[in-house]
Amino acid sequence: MPQPIVMKKPAMPQLVNTRNAAEILGRSAATLKRWRAEGVGPNWIELQGRVSYDVNVLLEYIQKNTRVASVRAAMEEAREAV
Repeated sequence: MPQPIVMKKPAMPQLVNTRNAAEILGRSAATLKRWRAEGVGPNWIELQGRVSYDVNVLLEYIQKNTRVASVRAAMEEAREAV
């Protein structure tokens, strides 16, 4: 007998304003405003003309854009440590 599908309730968003989002990302509020105009950067929410960001979306954006050092760079660091 098939198992019933259980839908998870989405987590309650924790919304912050542009200034606080900029602090989380280490950028200026002006940069986030420019990113919105250019259609880049993290997703945002606009309710009745006010822009907010979900903290979870910001953290996912940071994680998605985290880069690992290349193998060559890691090897050079290892040589310098010796």
